[in-house]
Amino acid sequence: MIKTKKKVTKKEKRRLTLFVIAFLFIITFMCINIFPDWIKIMNNKQKINLLQTSYEDLLNNEEALKAEVEKLKNPEYIERYAKEKFLYTKENEIIIRKTDTNN
Repeated sequence: MIKTKKKVTKKEKRRLTLFVIAFLFIITFMCINIFPDWIKIMNNKQKINLLQTSYEDLLNNEEALKAEVEKLKNPEYIERYAKEKFLYTKENEIIIRKTDTNN
């Protein structure tokens, strides 16, 4: 088997050059059109992550508020809460406040 070198004609070179130029043009055009959409997708992913975090925080806050509502249904808790928070007393009760003197 003898290998012979095939000569490439000018017509074939021109055809190959036009094909490469057309291919590069198509690739460039597609990249220019896809790039803004890609940036929007990345921004939306970041927004989704922020919103997901915010949603989880709100769910945790909701659970804490529901627990507080359940506590407030208990009259003993309400009485203790009012005494501690607002210094309410029953008749003939004396409030003695302890202050922190370490500071």
